[in-house]
Amino acid sequence: MPNYIPYLLLTIISITILTVTIVHKRQFGITVLFFCFAGMVYVAELFVMIIGNCYYYLPEVLTIGYYDHMLGAFVSNLFVIPTLCVVTSVYQLRFRWIVLFAVILVGVEWVFESIAIYHTYWWRKEFTFFALIIFFPFTKFWVRTLQLGTSWSRFLSLWMQGWSGAVTVMYIMSVIGIRHYEYGFFENVYRDDIFISGCMGIFKGFIFAVAIIFFKKLYWRILAPVLVYGVDLPLYALGVLIIEIPFWIYTSVYLVLAMLLLWWIHYAYSFICKLAR
Repeated sequence: MPNYIPYLLLTIISITILTVTIVHKRQFGITVLFFCFAGMVYVAELFVMIIGNCYYYLPEVLTIGYYDHMLGAFVSNLFVIPTLCVVTSVYQLRFRWIVLFAVILVGVEWVFESIAIYHTYWWRKEFTFFALIIFFPFTKFWVRTLQLGTSWSRFLSLWMQGWSGAVTVMYIMSVIGIRHYEYGFFENVYRDDIFISGCMGIFKGFIFAVAIIFFKKLYWRILAPVLVYGVDLPLYALGVLIIEIPFWIYTSVYLVLAMLLLWWIHYAYSFICKLAR
């Protein structure tokens, strides 16, 4: 059996569960919570997986090893865990369900390791279990704070939207050969790219969140895509950002994607505000 089959099955199952939840609740805006929780997982993985180098995924889809590893990570970080977070928080599930979800995911980790499509360096299954036991209840708390209309939870939720969206788009652009970062933090140039993309994604997500929260006029908000594009220009001038297609095409693609991300964060803000009503 090809390595990617179990990863594909997990992705399909996650999307199915998320879709059923959206249909049952009749709220497409639940996807806002989904991307918010994905952003939170991304933050943890920036330190644990990219900097800490704790485990390695082997879906064997992409020819570049580290990008292939990140593709496997996306199955967990962008689909499986955020989907279970949505189910836990939307239905405010009791602790026994949280324990069950954690046990199932530890079991999946064990199966993946036993069939050699995933391996660990220093990470342990106990860490996975306890991290999930903490994170799932935290998502219940997070939704309750959004329902209370707290300004800090709204801002951080939008920040997570922008961060998860930006870093996912940058990863795709690297994989298809549009651009990549290269500085030398790590010996592996592709790990270097993912690390810098993550750091830049956090900064860009912050810009988007500020634009939506603090500026009501459209012409001020439109400055956000221009700013997130502009912060890359010094890196391009210094040779840290390598653009592998004609610059004008890169600029056009980048600004269109940034505008779409701005629109999504605007929609996310509208949904989050409605939760408190």
